[in-house]
Amino acid sequence: MADITSNLLEQVQDAVADKAALNLIGGNTKHFIGRGPVGQAVSLKNHTGVISYRPTELVVTARAGTTIAEIQALLAKNNQTLVGEPPAFNGKATLGGSVAAGISGASRPFWGSLRDAILGVRLINGYGEHLRFGGQVMKNVAGYDVSRLQAGAFGAFGIITEVSLRVRPKSEGTTTLVFECDAPSAITLMRDLSVSAHPLSANAWYAGQLFIRLSGSHSAVNSSVETLGGEVLENQDLFWRSIRNFRHPFFTNTTQSLYRLSVSPSAPHFEQWGETLIDWAGGVRWVYSEQPLSSLSNTASLHTGHATCYRPLERTGECFHPQQDVAMHVHQNLKMAFDPHCLFNPGRMYSWLGQAEAQGDNSQ
Repeated sequence: MADITSNLLEQVQDAVADKAALNLIGGNTKHFIGRGPVGQAVSLKNHTGVISYRPTELVVTARAGTTIAEIQALLAKNNQTLVGEPPAFNGKATLGGSVAAGISGASRPFWGSLRDAILGVRLINGYGEHLRFGGQVMKNVAGYDVSRLQAGAFGAFGIITEVSLRVRPKSEGTTTLVFECDAPSAITLMRDLSVSAHPLSANAWYAGQLFIRLSGSHSAVNSSVETLGGEVLENQDLFWRSIRNFRHPFFTNTTQSLYRLSVSPSAPHFEQWGETLIDWAGGVRWVYSEQPLSSLSNTASLHTGHATCYRPLERTGECFHPQQDVAMHVHQNLKMAFDPHCLFNPGRMYSWLGQAEAQGDNSQ
């Protein structure tokens, strides 16, 4: 792997000399998120392998190109799993890409996100330096957490080469219950259940059906099933995978832009957008709309949240929630600190985060 790392460093150093933008690619499974990529492709698909795995300490370290499926298969041998249920995307999603995109599955409100599990990363910055942040133990984080800063940054700060993660034991038993109800009733019930003693691991609503997943000891799950009632969902794993991998029937609409609103779980049902899929126990609302991002961002802001255009029809406009001036300056200062030549995924998140500078350099 030393040769692959050396090649990555050489690519960065050449890009600095040529003032060229770099398009970072893992499994390319999340290409539909964000603004259109620019620059020369840098593939991480050969930078693979689990570096260390300590089951008794619940810690795994792997190279960025290692697939989520491979890591999950290794953890399963010790009845463990990744925190946050990151999507595998037909076995092609990579660890580095999953961290960079910051996507987590339905258990996020109950067990935390993939970002929460990050203990350390190795990163190639815009100076061509291979740096290490954090470590492989849970007490290592002190001060500003640069490791977790990479989660959801879409590669704006450098090339992630390694990630150390906390993992969790699998639940002894899991059952998903289905209830017939409308969206407002589902939101109320999800809010009430969130403060109950039931071993919840996921709540979602779609097309008149509320899905409640229970995970824990067999006795706790069975007790909750008896108390709550409802119908037991067959093939429950397929259902939850279909949502986090964007294979659920809701995600088949290709005529409108797909938006994700992250809001307070107590926010009312947004009837104005028609077909809706509610996830994260009410905290995420998936909707389709022909309206601009600004309109949906305003709605999300009214409910202490933010909006993202996940699958834009046109990839030239902004896709992420607008930032206030102070937050913009923080983003730009971080970009300059890690990537002063604006090499990495310029403009992928925001048009003002590097793209103009990189394009300007390339035109000289």
